[in-house]
Formats: sequence, C-alpha cells, structure tokens
Amino acid sequence: MMSRTNASLHPGFVVFTIGDSRKPSTWSNVPYFFTRTLEEQGFPVKHVNIAPSRFVQLLFDLPWKAFCKLAGRQTRFTFLRSRFNRRVTNAKIGRALKRFPEGHCLFMTFSFGPPPDRPYTLFCDQTFAQHITYFDERKPDGLEAPTIVEERKNLKNASLIIALFPDLAGNLREQHGNKVKYYGNVVNIDRVEVDGDELLARKRNVNEIVFIGNRRYKEGLERLAEAVAIMNKDQLPEVTVNVIGMDRGDLPSAPPNMKFHGYLDKGDHRQKQVYLDILERSRLFVNPNPKWAAFSASCEALFLFTPVVIFPYREFEHTFGDTNRVGLALNSVRPADIADAISSLLQDDEAWSRKARAAHEATKLMTWTNYVNSYLADLGIGTPAGQ
Repeated sequence: MMSRTNASLHPGFVVFTIGDSRKPSTWSNVPYFFTRTLEEQGFPVKHVNIAPSRFVQLLFDLPWKAFCKLAGRQTRFTFLRSRFNRRVTNAKIGRALKRFPEGHCLFMTFSFGPPPDRPYTLFCDQTFAQHITYFDERKPDGLEAPTIVEERKNLKNASLIIALFPDLAGNLREQHGNKVKYYGNVVNIDRVEVDGDELLARKRNVNEIVFIGNRRYKEGLERLAEAVAIMNKDQLPEVTVNVIGMDRGDLPSAPPNMKFHGYLDKGDHRQKQVYLDILERSRLFVNPNPKWAAFSASCEALFLFTPVVIFPYREFEHTFGDTNRVGLALNSVRPADIADAISSLLQDDEAWSRKARAAHEATKLMTWTNYVNSYLADLGIGTPAGQ
C-alpha cells in the first residue's frame, strides 16, 4: 500500500468532465466526489472542463429544439454532439494534454477521449446508443450516429472502462472484455453519523414525502399530484409533498400541499442543508416515472432511512434486488393506484420501519472511499496506508 507521501509523488490524474468537476452541480455530484476522494487520498488531480460555451450552446440549441418540436422530429442531437463542437473539444483536450504531460487521464464521459497513445479511463452511466434505445425506444438517426461511432472508438482504445450501473457493465463487457469494471454504486452526500432511531422518530412526527427530479420527470410529478389529491380527501393529517428540482411554474395546477424548492445546489451550504433536512424528515421518496426515478437521489434517500415508492426499473433492481425490500414497487401509472400504494405504506408503521432500516443497510457501504480504492487497485496504483 502506498503512503500518503508516496501518493502525492504519483503523477496523479487529469480528469476531463463536461462541466466543472470541482462543483457538486456537475453530473449529479459524481465528478465532484470522485475527484475530491482522490485528492483526500493524496493524489494530485488536474481538473479540465470540456463543456462547450454556454452562450454558443444556447445559440444553437434553442432554435434547433424549437424546429424539432414544430417538425415533430425526435432526436437527441444537440450542439454538444455536433462536429464543430467535437473539433473544438478535441483541441481543448490536446492543449490540456500538453499542459499536463503526466498523470493518468480519466474521462467522465464516453463521448470524448485522448489520442490512443495516452492511457486513459472512461467512466459514465450509459452510452449514447443505449440512452436512445432505452428511453426513446428507437434507432439512432443520422445526426446521432457520428457520436455513437466516436464512443465506440473511445471505448475500444480505453485502458479501463468504469460502468456506473450493472446492466451497462454487462453489455460493455460482452464487447470489451474484462477491462470493463463495475464497483457497485455510491451515495453522493457527505458521510455523517446517522442515528436510525432518532431519524425514524423525526420522520414519524411529520406526514411528508419527497419527490426529486427536474423537468424530464414532470410526467411523474403530474401523476403524484393527482395521487396526493386523492389521498388527502380522506387522510388526516394531509400528506405534504416536497418537490426538489422543479418550481411551481413547472406545474401551476399543483395543489397547495406541494411545496416547490427548485434546484438545490449542494455547493451552496444553505441549499445543501435544506436538501438534507427534507430527506431526513421525509417518510417516503416517491418518483412514479416508469423507466427511471432519479437513481442518485434515491440512493441518498435510502441512506437516510427513506423507503422508495418507484417503478422497479432494471438498473435499480439489479443494484438493490427486490424494490419491495427497501420500499414499494409500483405496477400501475394510474394516480389512484399510486395513492393506494403510498397510503398502504404510510399506514403500516411496522412495514415502513422495516423497509426504512433495510434502505439504510443497502446503502451504508456505498462510499466513495470504497469506490475509488477499487478503481486504484484495478489501475495497480494502490492507495495510501490506512485507507
């Protein structure tokens, strides 16, 4: 095992992200926690932001998306995927490699990579092709195809590929063999000592649930709003829904008992405390979107003894097993059925308590220290003594 001093003498890592990896707001906090953990263990980290200019991106994307909507065209092609941005981004990467000639390159995207003569790791949650196939249930179009070709080249040339989810790892391993690694998942909040009995008692004192998701999850929020309206006709005290990630303007018809907090940035101390306070007092995490239910946020909720009420999408179940062990698996999109599911768990304190404790147990070992140590071991670097 390397000492902390020896780790600091290691050339370290050059980390490329679409966004600033020093900010928790970038990609669900993943680059922030990954790089911070490397630095805490004594490894030098160079942060390289390869995101395009926000102004130029909006200048292209706003009229393009308006055109696609009018034309009824479904595509995930944006400025980020354009040939022009690829040339600009590759130039950024080239300049960074000259500026930092030493250190292992880590790309937190599959879409970009360095020349093949520089060893590198790719780390992401889904390939572009898988994203289109899974969420849109269609084949990629001609504008999307160049990104898919580029990703395949990057994956082929990578020294190591880290898959954030088990299904992704299995699919990639079929094509790229044992260089594909899956280390489980992680909880993206600072570790604190959690008193389970105290937290459960606090949750019992309120009748609140939490929904976390941006506008892409609006359909699920609309279902939840209808479900809660049904529940609150007969249930006292009324259930309050804390909505994180959207504003009331995103759903003007929402009932008064839905409190909107907008996006809460964990890089801001006050907003971070609001976020944690809501999770700590919420009795349930509910996100009734069938294909995806804010996976990262659900892990944070589980760690803080909050059972989930979600559809049992495959990456969640392949990570945690049966959803009913740590919450309740939905099987209908009807608001009345969602209302029945939520009510059944709120009214059965024994089942709720058992699932809440199971939720914490399922996530308590999902630490960034464990995750990064697994990565370093696969690189053959080792970790500082005592880690």
